[in-house]
Amino acid sequence: MTVEEPSARPRIRQVAERKVFENDYISVFNDDVLIVGEFPAQHLKIVERDGKPGAAVLARCRDRYALVLNDRYPTGAWEWGIPRGFAHSGDPEHTARSELAEELGGLPSRLVPLGIVTPNSGLLASRVHVFLAEFDEQVSAPADPTEIALVRWIGLPELYDEIADGRITDGFTLSALTLATVRRLLG
Repeated sequence: MTVEEPSARPRIRQVAERKVFENDYISVFNDDVLIVGEFPAQHLKIVERDGKPGAAVLARCRDRYALVLNDRYPTGAWEWGIPRGFAHSGDPEHTARSELAEELGGLPSRLVPLGIVTPNSGLLASRVHVFLAEFDEQVSAPADPTEIALVRWIGLPELYDEIADGRITDGFTLSALTLATVRRLLG
């Protein structure tokens, strides 16, 4: 069965962009929009780091994968996930390497682009570049221990078990594993 996509004309059209909040990480907009049929409305949009892309990295050393433990204030929970972060520049590869140095304490011998994800396209204007990083040795020395509480390297079966059990729910981790799997890069 073939599904036909809608016409190229967007269903939601911006009339006025209205920035309502800004800090070092994000800008929040409450834009005036017109929805199909010229129905006026408002739509929230969050732009991270002036629209520069963030990065998320599935780090591998032989058959082990790195996870970092963060206290995620928005969800009110500790969360295991892959290293990730806001843009350090307009270059996603630079951001990926910076995040690995900050969160794991080392740089990979190889960095492979996996693709791009839009983490919450109903609210966030973000595009996050996802990478697979190959390490020669397992590193576990975060630059800022107040950001990363722990680093651990685990095998793929254990990683899958933790996802299946609901102990890993991080969307970037799930996306990176999916992208690496469909590209047949996992053992």
